[in-house]
Amino acid sequence: MIVSHRHKFIFIHCRKVAGSSMKVTLAPHLGREDLILGSLHEILRDSSPFQSWILREMATPSGVSELLSAKLKRRDWRSAFNKVMKKRQKRSLGLSSSSHPPASDVRDAFPDIWNEYFKFCFVRNPYERIVSDYLYQTRLERTPPSFSAFLEGVLASARGGDLKHDNWSMYTIDDQVAVDFVGRFENLEGDFSLAMQKAGLDGVALTASEKRRSYPKPWQAYYGPGDKERVDHIYGKEISHFDYVFEESQ
Repeated sequence: MIVSHRHKFIFIHCRKVAGSSMKVTLAPHLGREDLILGSLHEILRDSSPFQSWILREMATPSGVSELLSAKLKRRDWRSAFNKVMKKRQKRSLGLSSSSHPPASDVRDAFPDIWNEYFKFCFVRNPYERIVSDYLYQTRLERTPPSFSAFLEGVLASARGGDLKHDNWSMYTIDDQVAVDFVGRFENLEGDFSLAMQKAGLDGVALTASEKRRSYPKPWQAYYGPGDKERVDHIYGKEISHFDYVFEESQ
């Protein structure tokens, strides 16, 4: 998430939509009092660490403490800094998630600007997005579960009320879209350019684009019997609202 007081916009960072790349792109344009929640390690790696809003965060007691601790323990200071800042902001803003808070949390944390600022996010076809998420979540496992088993776990979590894999609540309130612009990952560069125009940053292009990564095999090939129905159950609201379909591989 980004809250930019300089440019009067709120960027909702949905999962697996190149949101980190968007943050890296936007970071140099932010003012000292602006806020970024998450992705600080990528911004510090791919952008200048001497931006005013970053220096402000580093100068806080928790920021200084974590930087010193990371150095003493020989940990990656960028990841350590990102982690401590997320925890601090989650606590100070009263958010239920330090990475992907629901829109209702953001509204409640910023009631004075929620209706005034331009709010935007990006979505992605859930049928493909869950494959991307599966590959990311299991990338370090020597014997990863099957895609069907992974989906069963996500479905069980969803039935238990854990919606951490679902983006729907991040840009809706009471099942109504609560942002001013929803871009599509399928038209990433064009929709990002349009969002920048609306945010008053015309000409800012996505410079660190994750775009559509190649899969070891067509993403549709990961699906087995019953998997599409599982995805329909988990992401039904988003699929219905945006008319997403399961496209057969060519």
